[in-house]
Amino acid sequence: MTTPDQENEFQTLLKHRADSVEVSGDFAPLAISRRHRDQRNRAVLGAAAAVAAIAVAVPTVWSASRGTSPVPALTASSTSVPTPATSFPTTTGGDPSATTAAPPGASVASRADAYALDDTIRFGDTVIRLEKGTVVENFAVLSNGGFVLQSHLTTGASRSEMEILSPAGRTVRSLGASGAYAVSPDGSRVLAKSGTSDALGVYAADGSVVGSRRDGREVAAVVGDLAYLNGNTSSSLEWNVATGETRTLPAHLVAVSPDRTRAALQWFVATNGSEEACWAVVDLTKPSFPKTVERCGAGENPTTFMPTAFSDKGTYLVGSHYVDGGFWFSAGVVRVSDGEIVLGGTGDAVVSGWTWHLDGDESTFRISRNTSTPLSPATANTLQTCTLAMDCTDAQPPVDLTDQGGFTEPRYVVPR
Repeated sequence: MTTPDQENEFQTLLKHRADSVEVSGDFAPLAISRRHRDQRNRAVLGAAAAVAAIAVAVPTVWSASRGTSPVPALTASSTSVPTPATSFPTTTGGDPSATTAAPPGASVASRADAYALDDTIRFGDTVIRLEKGTVVENFAVLSNGGFVLQSHLTTGASRSEMEILSPAGRTVRSLGASGAYAVSPDGSRVLAKSGTSDALGVYAADGSVVGSRRDGREVAAVVGDLAYLNGNTSSSLEWNVATGETRTLPAHLVAVSPDRTRAALQWFVATNGSEEACWAVVDLTKPSFPKTVERCGAGENPTTFMPTAFSDKGTYLVGSHYVDGGFWFSAGVVRVSDGEIVLGGTGDAVVSGWTWHLDGDESTFRISRNTSTPLSPATANTLQTCTLAMDCTDAQPPVDLTDQGGFTEPRYVVPR
């Protein structure tokens, strides 16, 4: 159960956020409901497993669906982070004809060691400098060492945009404004949909087009040549990009296991004027798609868990236990076989942060964590490596989050 102190802290956060939103009445249930719908419609986080998609795109990811971003410019912090020795500059939205490979001898990014800090992407001794003023909302590392980047600029009324970058950080494919994307477990495929059209595309790591179609459904997952589209008010869809064949699947699909035998569903039910989160695991190998696990937010064992991806080996579902209206979230892991919570929850079990992913060993994770005391308002952001038992070490030192004009956005971003 959530403690009274945490409930008060949560309400304070939401009401603080409400100052910049034109709504009447108590902002908390409206914020929760809106965030639920946002995540349901985006159904992404990157999807699946491995992935380059196992990060909970927490509120920092979901903010991308708003079009123009409300995030103010980040102020300089008195807390510095050592700059790796090797760097090569880039600009987002660059010339696709420019060099797309990393310089000779340069290291190549991996999901295990890459992270973003302000307007840079870093791994090993390398710093890729993005266009000045870039705010990285979320990103993924591809099989060739390139990236999928979702970002916006702090200057003007810049919209969120998605693009595929080469290992050297050059733009090789623009994926459109806002929208959502998913990356395959092996990092070789990107499924993306711009927020301004019904056009869906599947791309290789080098940015080349593998397949395209128009569909009102949303991005859910991509595994090999199979792309999965989330139908929220209708059925979901499995689309074989190589053959064009499709298969109708249950509504509300948000993630698919790396072996494509199971899918996770996530939906909401109206309860006493608000929405309760529900989730389930279904068997994709049987024609009736039976549910093997089902949980809802109401009942004897309430949960607000919202899955976004399967772990690399398919043992766990990764997601969040609640969404707080745009600030930090609570990281969550549940066991696929029986739905038991392995990480996170409410009360003392809260693991607050912004972006994160479960590592391939399925026993450790990397998180851009809220290390403030108390948790709100968030004033400190630390990149940490933790075990599922919550033994944590700092991978990078804490940075300051104060003076952000009423918003709390992270400076570290962990790849999906």
